[in-house]
Amino acid sequence: MATPAADAPPRVPPGPVLAIAVLAISGAALLVRLAPEVPAVSAALWRVGAVGALLAPSLLPAPARAGLSPRRVALGALAGLLLALHFWAWFESLHRTTVLRSTLLVCLTPLWTGLMEWLILRRAPGPRTVAGIALALVGVAVMNSGASAGPAGADASLQGDLLAVIGGVLSAAYLFVGRVLRPHLSLAPYGALVFLSCGLWLLPIALLLQAPLWGWPGSAWGALALMALGPQLVGHLGLSYGVRYVPAVIVSALILLEPVGAAALGAAFLNEQPSLPELVGGAVVLAGVAGATWPRRAD
Repeated sequence: MATPAADAPPRVPPGPVLAIAVLAISGAALLVRLAPEVPAVSAALWRVGAVGALLAPSLLPAPARAGLSPRRVALGALAGLLLALHFWAWFESLHRTTVLRSTLLVCLTPLWTGLMEWLILRRAPGPRTVAGIALALVGVAVMNSGASAGPAGADASLQGDLLAVIGGVLSAAYLFVGRVLRPHLSLAPYGALVFLSCGLWLLPIALLLQAPLWGWPGSAWGALALMALGPQLVGHLGLSYGVRYVPAVIVSALILLEPVGAAALGAAFLNEQPSLPELVGGAVVLAGVAGATWPRRAD
């Protein structure tokens, strides 16, 4: 498996891959609902670790190992750490603030991604991209305004809100590091490096939180297996494929479609019919993402 050239053209158009990836990550909420016995951090550890182990053989061929310079291994470990901390911050915020506020604040990821690309890469997003992301964020807010506050029904707290914002920043940083690293590694070795390191970072977090790592019924393990194969393998690996060819700010904007897909799956399989604000907000999200990512006409 040769290490790809940084400017190699895509073998598969990134658009369809990203569409399938967004659909896959949209199923995560449904699968979590099907395994209520599994703590969130434990579910993240198993889903990431299983896919990392599945992709680990791709690191064995000599060309793949040759592409793993110390700098790239360090970047992969950094991406894994950022992804692990994103999971931790977001899950912890859900214990301290409402689900609505936590989800909305985590969905600020495109803003942080665009800011990072602007400040670090000197690549300012165009006005249409900024306007489309802003419109999509408004749509997410409208969707959340008509949703349930969650099973805990807790009042929002400043600490929980801050953790959710941190989770969004960490997600943006994870995509940004992937944008830097992906041109130099093939997809499978990249996924193995990042997901294995993420699992290794999540393990002490789970132990610190005293979250159980096994002892669940077969149905829960089945949901975890589907979570690994769907949202993680197809979803996150698809995003990692796309982020090599598409600016990270656009990839993070596409992730805003996840609430729309999750609402559709919930209606189909859990009989959770979306409210009118959720339908209106979903349409606004679609319009915003289309505006931010629609190809520009050549002059």
